[in-house]
Amino acid sequence: MHIYIITDEPFPNGMAATRRITCYAKALAMQGDEVEVLIYHRTEVYGKPPRNTEGEGSLGTFSYRYIGGTPLRGSNVLIRRWNDYMDKRRTIEYLHQHLKKGDVMLAYCREDSDLTPKLRPLAIEHKCIMVIELCEYPYGTREDTPEMEKKRERYINGTFCKFDGAICISEALLKLANRWGGLDKFNIKVPILVEEPRDTVIHIHPRPYIFHGGTMYERKDAIVSTMRAFADACQKLDRQIDFILAGPPSPHRDELDAIIREAGIEDNVSFLPQMTQDEIGAYQRGAFLAILNKHDNPQNQYGFSTKLGEVLMSETAVITTTVGEANNWLKDGKSAYIVEPGHPELISAKIVEAFRDKEQRHKIARRGKEIAKKYFGLEHQGRRLHKYFVELCDLFCH
Repeated sequence: MHIYIITDEPFPNGMAATRRITCYAKALAMQGDEVEVLIYHRTEVYGKPPRNTEGEGSLGTFSYRYIGGTPLRGSNVLIRRWNDYMDKRRTIEYLHQHLKKGDVMLAYCREDSDLTPKLRPLAIEHKCIMVIELCEYPYGTREDTPEMEKKRERYINGTFCKFDGAICISEALLKLANRWGGLDKFNIKVPILVEEPRDTVIHIHPRPYIFHGGTMYERKDAIVSTMRAFADACQKLDRQIDFILAGPPSPHRDELDAIIREAGIEDNVSFLPQMTQDEIGAYQRGAFLAILNKHDNPQNQYGFSTKLGEVLMSETAVITTTVGEANNWLKDGKSAYIVEPGHPELISAKIVEAFRDKEQRHKIARRGKEIAKKYFGLEHQGRRLHKYFVELCDLFCH
C-alpha cells in the first residue's frame, strides 16, 4: 500500500503539525507501507531565514517532496501567486501519474485549502481511498464571528462528504465527523502521536525550573494566565524556581513583562528564541514541571496538544486543565495535576505542591510517561492506522 500524505505544512522542519505528519509517516512505515509526504505549497517566507531548503529528501523510512521543487518562495508577489496555482496543478498531475488501485490519499490541509475537493475525482478514477485528517475544530483558531461560523458550516457540509473517512485526534472531533460527515462507520480516533526521545541529554540549570517550548498565545496557551500563576507561586516559594520560555515572539510580550516587573521576578524568567526539537527535548527533560494551561474555548475543547504528549514522554510532570481530550487519558494526582480553567491561583497552588512534594511529582511523571508510551506510541497507533486503511480499501477500492 502506498500512502500519500498531502499537506501545505513546512517539511521536515516545522511546528506541531509537521511533527504529527512525521509521526504518521513513521508509524505507517513501521507497518511496511510506502509513505510519501507531498507538500503542495512553498512554505518558506521570502526575507526570513528558511527552516527548510531542500525540495525533496527522506527521513529514513519515508520520503518527502515539495511538488514545486523547492520550499523557497520568490520575492515577486505575482510570481508567488502563479507558483501557488501551478503547484496545486502539479500535485494533481503527480498523483494522476502515480496513484494505483488501493493507494491512500491522506489530506492534512487547512480548512480553506481549495485543493482537497479536487482529489475526489482522482480517488474515483484510480480506485483509491481519500481520508481527511482532523486535529483542529474547523476555523477554531480564529475568533468565533458570524463570518467564521458560515465558513465552518460551508466547510463541514461541503468538504466532509467528499472523503471516505476521517482520522480525528479527539473524541469531540470524532463526534463532529460522525454527525456531519455521515461517515460514522468509517472514522477513527487517533490521539496525539509521540516518538521516544532520540537522546537523553538533560539541560542543567542552577535552580528547578518550569519549561514552556512553543507558541505563546493567550487564546491557545493561556500564557498570560500562566505567567500570573508562576509569579504568585514564585513569591510563595521565595524565588527558588525559574520559568524558561522558548519559541516565536509572543504578541503578549508587553503584558508578560508587566507581570514580571510587578512581581519583581526578572531574575526568575528567561525568554529564549525558537529551538530545535532536540534542544526542546533537553530542556523539557531537565524541567521539574510543565504547564499546559488550556482556556475553555472551541480550539481547546476539540483539540489535543502534541506538546502534552512530548512532555509526558520526557517524564516531566504536567499541570493542565479540565478542558479537552487530555481528560480522557489523564487523572488528577495520578498522571497529571489537573485544575479548572481560568483560575491562575489553582495553577499556582499546584506549582507549590509539585515543588514541595518531590516523591509525588516523580510518581505522577512516571505514570504520565507510561500512558504516553502505551497509547500514543508510533507502533501501537501505526498498527491501528494500517488496519483502518486496509478495511477502507476493502470497502471502497473495487
